[in-house]
Amino acid sequence: MKILPSIASASQYNIEKELGRIGSRYYENLHIDIEDGNFIPNITFGLKTVRQIRENYKLPFSVHLMVSNPENYINELKNTGCCIIFIHVESCRYLSEVLNKIKSLGIRAGIALNPCSDLKNYRYLFGITDAVMFMTSEPDFRGQIFNPAVLENIEEALGEKRLELWVDGGVKEEHLEFLKKKQIDYAVMGREIFDRENPEDFLKRINYK
Repeated sequence: MKILPSIASASQYNIEKELGRIGSRYYENLHIDIEDGNFIPNITFGLKTVRQIRENYKLPFSVHLMVSNPENYINELKNTGCCIIFIHVESCRYLSEVLNKIKSLGIRAGIALNPCSDLKNYRYLFGITDAVMFMTSEPDFRGQIFNPAVLENIEEALGEKRLELWVDGGVKEEHLEFLKKKQIDYAVMGREIFDRENPEDFLKRINYK
């Protein structure tokens, strides 16, 4: 299992400085939440900010679209170095169309599910989905507690189809062993990384121990 830093939890006052604090040696990609203030109450980054980060940053991005009408963002993300784009199953009516659009651009496509959503209802998407992200707390309610019950039935829901498994939401170091037992591939961590005095050392320790 690999740990990824979520830049949305860093200080927005000086993103360049915050990126310097985590370096680029001890994680595979930078996780970026794009929140529009509509699908969820908060606003984080717009596409312009994503492009500006790309100008001075070498690792790929994993992008989590927490927006209404995610199809309006896909083309703009084409040349920003995304390795995967997640869309919420609750956010648009034509999920298959949007996932296929992402993949047509040579970018991996994933679905994200809020805690109340049941993965079984989206098995029809497995053939065009590379990964599933489970929100282990309500999206963008800062300080929400990690909810392990979200992952109780993932083996049954996935059946024989092995998709890449991601989690995001309230993840702390104390939860990592549990997530490994659930065969999670990637865990996104925000404040657990950026609130530390030396987040780069923390990433080195948990990703390379």
